[in-house]
Amino acid sequence: MNAATSIKAQHARASFTSLDLKPGMVMQTQRLVEGAPKQESQYLGVIPGQGVMVRPVGETTPRALLSPGDICVVRGFSGRYEYSFLSEVLQVAQEPCPYAVLSHPPYVEAQAVRQSLRAKASWPTLLKPAGATDWNTVELVDIGTGGAMVQSESLMAQVGQSVDVQLQLMVEHQSLTLKLQAVVKHTSPSPLGQTRFFGLEFIAPNTQDFLALYYVTQSASE
Repeated sequence: MNAATSIKAQHARASFTSLDLKPGMVMQTQRLVEGAPKQESQYLGVIPGQGVMVRPVGETTPRALLSPGDICVVRGFSGRYEYSFLSEVLQVAQEPCPYAVLSHPPYVEAQAVRQSLRAKASWPTLLKPAGATDWNTVELVDIGTGGAMVQSESLMAQVGQSVDVQLQLMVEHQSLTLKLQAVVKHTSPSPLGQTRFFGLEFIAPNTQDFLALYYVTQSASE
């Protein structure tokens, strides 16, 4: 059973494995004590019969923030779902690298925030409002089978506007150009500079384009 069928509601309890987490994904741990700091960590994987293995991000060692027996809340984003769960710290260690082992949760609280998995990406991308003649070169931020996020200093597009998109992808070591239609679902300014972010939803990609998007999304997520 995959994540799409395991988490049917927008907000529901689900199994940890249904999140389909990939090693390297960021999660946040925080001891269940008032005023405890939050620690950014990377998910390393599940140790069969033991628990969930995480590695701290940065110079802080897990022992500085977590100790065996601590109860902590873990939060993260899987690419489709925001999730959280409570877990007990079973072990912290420094070798072969700093890591902590957390108890495997019986369930997680998960909320679907995207209809499809998104993966970080950076490929040559052209975009223009539907009917316009001039293409804008934009920077691809992430991509999925259902849409993408781009950023640009020059693109002029409003929420609800239709746009044409050209993506240059590599599928099985071969270059492939996708010509897609999309609609702008949201836009927001970058906290730095004049760049704006544009969230796009693809409009009915054909089967070949969908499979190409699925391939590059899964490859980038692994």
